[in-house]
Amino acid sequence: MGLLPHILRSVLLSAGILLLVQGISHAAGNSAGVKHPVLNHGVGPADAAACEQAVQRVMAMSEEEMLSYVPERHFTRFCHCPECFGGVDADLIFDWSIDRPDELKCRFCGFLWTPDGKYPETTELLATNSLGETRAYMYYYDEEHKTSHHFSRHIDLHKREWIHAQGRALGRAFLATGKPEYARRVALILDRMAETYRHMEVIKVGGTPNRYFKVADSQQPPYTWDAGRWGWHSPGGELPSGAIEMYDMIYNSPELDRLAGQRGYDVRERIEREFFLPTLEAVAATKSHVDNYVAYLGTAINMARVINEPKWVHWAFRWIGENVNAGCFYDGMWHESPAYHYMTTSGLRHCFSSAVGYTDPPGYVDEVDGRRYEDLKPEVELPFWAKVQDAPLAISYPSGDLAVVHDTWAKQKVGGARTQTVSTILPGFGHASLGRGTGAHQMQAQLHFSGAYGHSHRDALQMTLWAKGKEMLCDVGYTWSDIRYWTTSTISHNLVAVDCAEQKGSPADGDLLSFFPDVNGVSMVEADGRRAYGNIGGLDRYRRLLLMVPVSAADAYVVDVFVVNGGSVHDWMLHGDADEDTEVRCSIAGGEPLPTMPIPESVAAAASTQCYGELRDLRHTATSEPFDAEFTYPGDRDHGVRIYMLTSTEAEVYLGRSPSVRRTGTGTNADNRKIYDFWMPTLVVRRSGPAPLSSVYTAVYEPFERERFLDGVEPVAVTPASPDVCAMRVTHGEYTDTIVVTHDQPPYPERLTADGVSLQGRVGVVRRRGETVVGTWLFEGTDLRCGQNRLAVEAGSFTGEITAAPRIAEGAECDGFLTAAKLPPGEVLKGAWVIVTHGNGFTHGYPIERIDEVNGMTRIVLGIDHGLHVEGSTTREVYFPRRSIEGVNTFRAPLAASAMAVE
Repeated sequence: MGLLPHILRSVLLSAGILLLVQGISHAAGNSAGVKHPVLNHGVGPADAAACEQAVQRVMAMSEEEMLSYVPERHFTRFCHCPECFGGVDADLIFDWSIDRPDELKCRFCGFLWTPDGKYPETTELLATNSLGETRAYMYYYDEEHKTSHHFSRHIDLHKREWIHAQGRALGRAFLATGKPEYARRVALILDRMAETYRHMEVIKVGGTPNRYFKVADSQQPPYTWDAGRWGWHSPGGELPSGAIEMYDMIYNSPELDRLAGQRGYDVRERIEREFFLPTLEAVAATKSHVDNYVAYLGTAINMARVINEPKWVHWAFRWIGENVNAGCFYDGMWHESPAYHYMTTSGLRHCFSSAVGYTDPPGYVDEVDGRRYEDLKPEVELPFWAKVQDAPLAISYPSGDLAVVHDTWAKQKVGGARTQTVSTILPGFGHASLGRGTGAHQMQAQLHFSGAYGHSHRDALQMTLWAKGKEMLCDVGYTWSDIRYWTTSTISHNLVAVDCAEQKGSPADGDLLSFFPDVNGVSMVEADGRRAYGNIGGLDRYRRLLLMVPVSAADAYVVDVFVVNGGSVHDWMLHGDADEDTEVRCSIAGGEPLPTMPIPESVAAAASTQCYGELRDLRHTATSEPFDAEFTYPGDRDHGVRIYMLTSTEAEVYLGRSPSVRRTGTGTNADNRKIYDFWMPTLVVRRSGPAPLSSVYTAVYEPFERERFLDGVEPVAVTPASPDVCAMRVTHGEYTDTIVVTHDQPPYPERLTADGVSLQGRVGVVRRRGETVVGTWLFEGTDLRCGQNRLAVEAGSFTGEITAAPRIAEGAECDGFLTAAKLPPGEVLKGAWVIVTHGNGFTHGYPIERIDEVNGMTRIVLGIDHGLHVEGSTTREVYFPRRSIEGVNTFRAPLAASAMAVE
């Protein structure tokens, strides 16, 4: 469309003349250059009756009454009930009905707010918009609770949602019937939205647990995350998704132009240029769009397609690609949590559906990326998406619930229940799951060692135990309640707290040290978490090892060795089931009652005092002897978990309870008033002494149902003794397992147990039936002996320097590493994990497929894309967090061996 018709149209409109010429009436911006509707609205003539039925209520209103539901002011979704303060986060506390549109009813206590009733809005907030206009926002201020209640603004939220729904319904009715009265209503709504947008203030709605409503410091973009002009947070809520759908549905109707004639201005131009494009520009002003609210990029594509602005399609799709490649680790996992992974991928699916099949206008080549899209196929453009989609399922519970990690809701199902569980790992994210069993006998012991990149908890080296159909040792997970500080805290997790302090290190990434998913039924993982406690000076060891040992098809136990060196107070924390009531028994009888847990004066200044205050009703005793405790279920004391603590040094034992939080409800259905109605058992083993204090906590977990299967767990002396060497005997039926765990390095010294087991290596397991050895397992070692039985290998690991890192994505025939070190060729090492240490000291793990010899070099072929680009002395991470690392990459491939006797 040329310039003259556009000018002519403007002149004629200003004179109030209605244009009926098709070519001129659709000339707003570039939108006339595409066929509308652009989007698939899923409606046709066959849907006419249903569509007309859906709009009877709004069509019965006068036009002015209908338009009164388009709010002229900013809204809020956060408003406390002043009667009960129920719910959480002031979030969607009230119900609203179109039948009583100026009232709110509390979902929790039934209180009914009316404009002329209790709690009048008499306090004034003055707000000045970008046009320099100042308006008053009236609200009720609760002096006692220091809380603002914006009832009318919350009503505006419900009215806006209602009018959006009605506008879309009217648009569908128009598409199904072609009746102009429906299109006119939509045109009126859109025109009013464009008008109100011009006058909207940028309002900040943030802060937890007490949400605020205040005028943003700047009325110009970019907006802060908790502010918006059209929405309440940016950039995710700033694009008018419903409005663009309405516009697309009625674009071909003459009603837009008929309304333009009545109004005396170009309605299409106003909607596109004064409403849609300014929201796009405001969003684009935000620096980064790698965001778990990524669905708005799909909305941007829909808007760009409807108004025929191809540069915005390219802009949005570039950021969609960044969310896939730069927002996820090399294992495909989104960088925050399993729950936020699926929130993000749900949004990305919307983005993909918006982009699929898109073709640029004839002759268009984007000036930023230099590309032209023809029948865009997002999955082809972004092949990593295939790995990303369901990455968290690798560590999900057998029940089909997502593993509760960081901000993940408990009982959040994504996949179906499994029939078999094996050991798995997300090595980039930093989470391993030792697993085994089929059917009702599936079991997992999980170790978490990720960093903290948003929606995270202070939980490095947290462990959970899922067995016998229950999450017996838990991570409380996500909450919007007033005690979120507790659920994210270090001591609400199963780990060791140092100096009663929160983990505040940054970065907080853990390092994978070894992973053995299945060595003749036994599995092991070990990780280091020192960075998370970077705030504790002199902490030079903070590492945890989990070993899962089967005793039958139905049962297995878990050995847990946690080593800490540094600080002066170590609190080993263990929490039971957060979903059900449990009973607690401990072999250490009695104990001094305490209302809450004491904090030593020596560490009080930096202690997490508020969180320690959540440990209640404690019994306290001191011991230097092993003890055991049980968490069982009321009415079924033969179902639970028994914990054997092999204490050999003086320790204080606290047994009490802490808030389990989960049963207060999920999301906006939770209720702060119930926070202290539900509890979980908590066991704390404290060691104190001069810094740097060294502790080795050794525990064995026995999950049982119907009957306990372990007959005893006891420590065994080791010669030569060492503070970080432990050994134990585990008896079950006719069998006795001797387990030795060291932190020795090559050349491994010999460690001899009092019951006749010799180990040169990191971990050794010997199973005997009577005096006969029936099984041996050796991890990262060279020799394991018991009597005449010997398991010996040449090396406990292979090590070397990486000289290159080929990737299929960069044109190589395989993903892998090149090294001058010699490794056994072929598939001898298939299934082993190679641990790479980068120049910055961070480690990551990768599964080995095979070893090739290539031009005199050794090629370690991997089963996954390592996501590293190595050039000279610089290593760049292709995927999140995309660090650029200087220095040499070295590797270590820890090995395991086993031998089983035929019984």
